[in-house]
Amino acid sequence: MPDNWSGRLWQQGGGGFDGFIDSAVVLDAAGKVQALSRAVGQQAAVYATSNGGNRQSVAAEAGPMVWFDGTPAGAQSLQDYDYASVGKTVHFAKALTAEFYGRKPSKTYFSGCSNGGRNAYAAIQRWPEEYDGVVSGCMGMDLAGQTAMWMNIAKVDGTPAMPTATQWNRLYQAAVAACDARDGLTDGIIANYAGCDFDVGTQACGQAGASSDPSICLSAAQVATAKTLVSSLTSSAGSVVYSKYQWADWSTSFYGVLGGAYMAIATSDVSWITSPARQATFDLGQHLGPLTVGLQQTGADNDKRAVADFIAAGKKVIHWHDGADELVSLEDHQRNIALVHEMAKAKGLADPAQASRFFIVPGTNHSGGQALTAVDWSQAIVDWVEAGIAPSQLTYTASTAAQGVRTLPVCPYPQYPRYVSGDTSLSTSYTCTAP
Repeated sequence: MPDNWSGRLWQQGGGGFDGFIDSAVVLDAAGKVQALSRAVGQQAAVYATSNGGNRQSVAAEAGPMVWFDGTPAGAQSLQDYDYASVGKTVHFAKALTAEFYGRKPSKTYFSGCSNGGRNAYAAIQRWPEEYDGVVSGCMGMDLAGQTAMWMNIAKVDGTPAMPTATQWNRLYQAAVAACDARDGLTDGIIANYAGCDFDVGTQACGQAGASSDPSICLSAAQVATAKTLVSSLTSSAGSVVYSKYQWADWSTSFYGVLGGAYMAIATSDVSWITSPARQATFDLGQHLGPLTVGLQQTGADNDKRAVADFIAAGKKVIHWHDGADELVSLEDHQRNIALVHEMAKAKGLADPAQASRFFIVPGTNHSGGQALTAVDWSQAIVDWVEAGIAPSQLTYTASTAAQGVRTLPVCPYPQYPRYVSGDTSLSTSYTCTAP
């Protein structure tokens, strides 16, 4: 709660199964401030967040297992995680702010990535009157479809059909080698993701482009598994359940952990978490219906109609996604944003871009673009809400030992940053270009 309060409230979403407080302040061992969220330091906002209703540091109170312990506290923890903690936090924060400063916030914002991105859409859906602007990253408004895709991969985990971490990593590096230069610069990033048509089959054992090492090249079954990620998941009727991933490094993914937890939330069957054998039984035709209904009934999934209502009313939403997200598909995020925009048009909003825009952070893996020091989402949403300055291009700032500090454009979907000329570490040397 800053002394120079601007009248703003910034609510921060969590991540994963939550269970921790994402503080605005980073202290060293002596208690000295080492870093401060830009929402507080730059926007002079009151900062509010929560642990989502569980404590990861206390085994008996940690999600996801606490949600199925059969106690009232466990049931409340699940409801808090599904959606309720969002409302409790904003209401508490506004009441405390009014008590402390003598007035309520004049503008309220929500920002989150991954589960925090789901939180952001839950904020819109359930408490639209509380928020003026929302930033939602790395989660695509369809938890049921996302879970189905996770389970479709997790069911082969532990079998010869699942590539090893080394094989996943080498597959991604092969894709980068094939597609890196298509954005005008060879720099280890597939910025022109839509222009990458790399074929998984080139890495099959025996192919000229594959490794001769049988622990690195892919078997036929492993090629099929990899192709499920770069192909859309469809029902038996041919409808898209979940859109394909763009190229990413899937070597550290944990689909069974995430998918199993959401299957358990939807069905109250904890064996989806505890039993790999149960996960191996996942069948899209059999389980998609109960999964979809269950997540809607618990309140864990998002309602696209409510998001359409929010933007049709003129409230502002910045959607964004990491360009090399290994957990959540940016293409499915875009598919659902497009559906929301069509709904908003039907409600009378002639141009959805007046209130809702989607951006891609180039080359980042899941949650890589969420820090306000990486992309200043706080300034972008505040400028849009309070000054009417709609974001058209943002900047990603990265710092690595190999390249030092580097900036790249964050372009509106489906544009990508194409190198033109000049210093490759400066965003001004690139232009947002249609694929």
